[in-house]
This record gives sequence, structure tokens and C-alpha cells, in this order.
Amino acid sequence: MPDRAFNTVHVRAAAGRSRELGERLRQIAELVRATPGCLDYAVQRSPVDPDLWTVNGCWAGAEPLNAHFGLPALQGFIELASANLASRLAFDH
Repeated sequence: MPDRAFNTVHVRAAAGRSRELGERLRQIAELVRATPGCLDYAVQRSPVDPDLWTVNGCWAGAEPLNAHFGLPALQGFIELASANLASRLAFDH
């Protein structure tokens, strides 16, 4: 069994935009889930901070994880800030 690889994105909603941000994050996740090697791509809203969202990806290995960074769907994360939906993005991988 190959090693799994993981990535996490923490996204803080712009004031008053959390619901819209969550909808857009779910759209991005749906597109990414169809990527070869993606085992899961989940969106969760913090139970203690309604403006904080976390996106967790689980991959069949480092190769599909790294390949996904070039996906057009990931441009959606950049667009979150330009559309004033997100005030902060933090990427961990």
C-alpha cells in the first residue's frame, strides 16, 4: 500500500461572507475529489468560530498530491480573496 499524503487549507471568511465562502469551498472540493489519486477532499466549518473553514485533502501519495496543485480548480482558492469572500488563507502540506 503506498504512503498517503495530506494537505490542509485554513480559510477565514471576510466579514459577513461565511455562508458564501462555504458554498464556494464545497464547489472547489467537489471538483478536486474527481482528480485521480484523491481519496478525500473535505470541507469543515469550525464549531467554535463560524468564520473559520478547513479543507483537508487525502491523497494516494505524494505524486497525486503534488499534481493537484496545478489543477485549474485550485485557482478557486486565489479567487476567494479577490472576490472578498476570504480574508486569510493558510496552506499546510
